[in-house]
Parts: sequence; C-alpha cells; structure tokens
Amino acid sequence: MSTPRPFKQFSGTDHETWRLLYARQWPQVQQYAHPMFFEGMDALQIPHDHIPDFENLSTRLETLVGWKLVSTDVQYSSGQDWFEALARKEFLITEYMRERQDMDYTPLPDIWHDAFGHLPFMAIPRYADYIHAFALKAIQFPVEKRKALGSLWWYSIEFGFMREQGEVKAFGAGLMSGYTELERAYQGLTPIVPYSLDEIAQIDPSPHEYHQKMFVFESFDQLDQALHDWLAVAKL
Repeated sequence: MSTPRPFKQFSGTDHETWRLLYARQWPQVQQYAHPMFFEGMDALQIPHDHIPDFENLSTRLETLVGWKLVSTDVQYSSGQDWFEALARKEFLITEYMRERQDMDYTPLPDIWHDAFGHLPFMAIPRYADYIHAFALKAIQFPVEKRKALGSLWWYSIEFGFMREQGEVKAFGAGLMSGYTELERAYQGLTPIVPYSLDEIAQIDPSPHEYHQKMFVFESFDQLDQALHDWLAVAKL
C-alpha cells in the first residue's frame, strides 16, 4: 500500500478566500439547502473562517460513514479515476483554491466545492452509501457507455434539487458552492423541472456555461430509483 499524499498547507490568502466565500454563500444555503446539508455541516463541524484541517476531517468522516479523504494534485480527475476512488470509499480532495476573480463560479472543482459543497452530504450514511453504490455500478461499464450516467450524476449530485416537505430544496454540491447558479435558480432564471432520466440523458452538460434547466427529485427514493432505471436501460 502506498503512503498517502499529505494534504496541502494552504496560504493565508487561500484561507481568506474561504472566509469570504462562506460569508457570502451561507445566507443563501440557509434559505435554500436541503436539511441533509445542515446535518452534515453539524456532524463535520466545518469552520466558517478557514479551510478545514483535512486530516481531522478525514478521521471524522471515517468514524461517521467509513470513508476517508485522499489528497490529489489533479485539478479535474477523469471520470474513471473519480469513480474508482469513490468505489474504494475515498473522496479525492484537490489542492486548488479558486482565485478572487472566480468567486462566483469556477469550472474546476476546488477546495471550496469539495469541502463546502460535497462533504456535508458525504457525512450522511444514506447519501454516502448511494455514492458508493453509484461508483460501483459506474466502473462496471466502459466510459463510452456511461454518458447518460454521467449526466445523471451532474443533474443530481452536482446540480440537483429535491423536494422536502413540499418545498424545492437545493441538493447538489455545485449549487452549494456556486453562488450564481443557486441565485439564478431561485430567481427563476434557470427553470427547475421534474426529474426525467430520458431528458437528462439527452443533455451534454458543460461546466463553462450556466444551465438552461435543472431537475428536481421528489425524494431520495426517487434518486435511488434513477440509478436502477439507468442500469435497466444500460443492460439492454
């Protein structure tokens, strides 16, 4: 077994960028985020004024759900590398922190996206189990057969919404970490339509432009079913 890569020690400028991002985004997520997000934030105790200590965060996550954090210097992991890590219950943490001019959004997943967007959800056992199941299924198929599965991931785990007690709540990590995407959705500038696997499969999502539409799942059960639906089609 190889020695784990040590987590990067971030600069004072990086920590200040985190503080500014948190201060601006927190009022939005308080209003719009799914309850799972707040449950995970409480469990992980993610700080508001500095980038978390990922060694400690990994220990906490392993205690909660049996996952660990792994440092990587790759800014945008390939789908295969990403899913293979998730199948091992390893969540890759990049060394990249966005620049100040990219506060609204960056196409590259950075520390803010990884830690503030994804990790609170990953602290929830049902969610972490879903991610593990998703990855185990994904790596069974060659990359060329996974386009629709990648779109499902994008419009659920990254930019999905879920209904909670009749309200449409933000569920995707990209929404949690993306100030403008979240703002546009709740201002009505990005239509939020009912989940449809057929419709999602026809879209080729891009991280370089705002979404033309996003999708809402009625429940976590429907999200579970979406993966089964894709597998049923993929095996034809």
